[in-house]
Amino acid sequence: MAQAEILVVEDDAEMANTLCEILRDAGYRASSANSGAEALDMLAQDEPDLLISDLRMGGMNGHQLLAEFKRRNPATPAIIITAFGSIENAVDSMKLGAADYLTKPFGNDELLLVVARALENRQLRRELSRLRGELARSYGLPNIIASNPRMVAAVEKIRHVADTTASVLLTGESGTGKELLARALHFGGARRDAPFVPVNCAAIPENLIESEMFGYIKGAFTDARSAKTGLFQAAEGGTLFLDEIGEMPITLQAKLLRALEDKRVRPLGSTIESPVNVRIVAATNMNLERALAEGKFRADLYYRLSMITVEIPPLRERPEDLPLLVQHFLARAAAECGREPPAIAADANNCLMRYGWPGNVRELQNVIHSAVILSRDNQITVADVPPRVSGALNFASSLLAEAAARRLSLAEVEREYVRLVLAQVMGNKTEAASILQIDRKTLYRKLDSEPPGAPETASSGDDR
Repeated sequence: MAQAEILVVEDDAEMANTLCEILRDAGYRASSANSGAEALDMLAQDEPDLLISDLRMGGMNGHQLLAEFKRRNPATPAIIITAFGSIENAVDSMKLGAADYLTKPFGNDELLLVVARALENRQLRRELSRLRGELARSYGLPNIIASNPRMVAAVEKIRHVADTTASVLLTGESGTGKELLARALHFGGARRDAPFVPVNCAAIPENLIESEMFGYIKGAFTDARSAKTGLFQAAEGGTLFLDEIGEMPITLQAKLLRALEDKRVRPLGSTIESPVNVRIVAATNMNLERALAEGKFRADLYYRLSMITVEIPPLRERPEDLPLLVQHFLARAAAECGREPPAIAADANNCLMRYGWPGNVRELQNVIHSAVILSRDNQITVADVPPRVSGALNFASSLLAEAAARRLSLAEVEREYVRLVLAQVMGNKTEAASILQIDRKTLYRKLDSEPPGAPETASSGDDR
């Protein structure tokens, strides 16, 4: 910030010139105004990187100028200087948005230190704002790939509740993208500028999860040599994402419920509760209703968390999304490797389309990334995909034998075959119905999907 532009407002012309000389000698660009009114005229023409203003001036004083300056330029720092320093003046300056406060007389080094600190903080805030914008663009709802009607409905529900404070429960198999949707919910809503704090409830040892969630004070237990902020307080104003909520010990579920109901937490070892403003988004691949029946999950906590429930379908039930996801991950992996996206050979593409993807979207992303790294001559071949995926070419021929081993009903076998055909034709329902010699209404019924007339998002053409 050595080339930063600084405006000095001082009704003592000699003092103004001295301050400008000190700043210019340090490498800054400095200009001066001899009154608040003159400063506002200059601010109307150009916004500086920093304002330095005397407190006591004829006409408009420093606090009045500061209030108007922050109204016009809320992100630009200001420093108040005065020969009549007092705690009251300093507090008033900070309340009006001053970055710092200097009492005359002060040394050159003291002035330059305060200026450097204010400009550094401004730069950090700009960088933080930029990073938040990148996060919103990376994780926002427009980045969710959805053509399948059930997935489209899930995304629309997320969009609808993003600006509310309602708790949201995301359900679905592992790897379906629950955390991605949780981030989209956060960055697509009013809390986007506050923290998003994810925690995997299954990854924290049972004897530590309470202190992780609520924190502790110094001396709360033998090794508590200093206080620790809990995850609730770390997420203040933002979103706390409780992944694998079904794995939370039942002994802690009552304390979690109380924190959600009272919006207050009490660190371990403390007698004082602190208010928290946190939105809760939970996720699970467990059947929580079954866990309720088995006494492994509290009903009152379940009803509190599932105010809004969003079910994310597995990838095998989203054949329309598979080609779109392949192209998306192909472009992302190629960009990370610093190369052009490779083409996919027909037989390799058949493998990807026919494979069942038990690991869902996460597995697909990893397979594509690996294939891009291994590919030669800018083309992904069967040799570049894992054997479990390349073996999918033989899947159709072994379908009946596997179905018999799994003891599938005829209706289940039929539904699996319909999905295979739909994947083979890249999600084109009209073409799939033609191959199967059934109409689209029957196709929807066999897929157990949305009924005809439900909104669809086409990936190409108008018959997807």
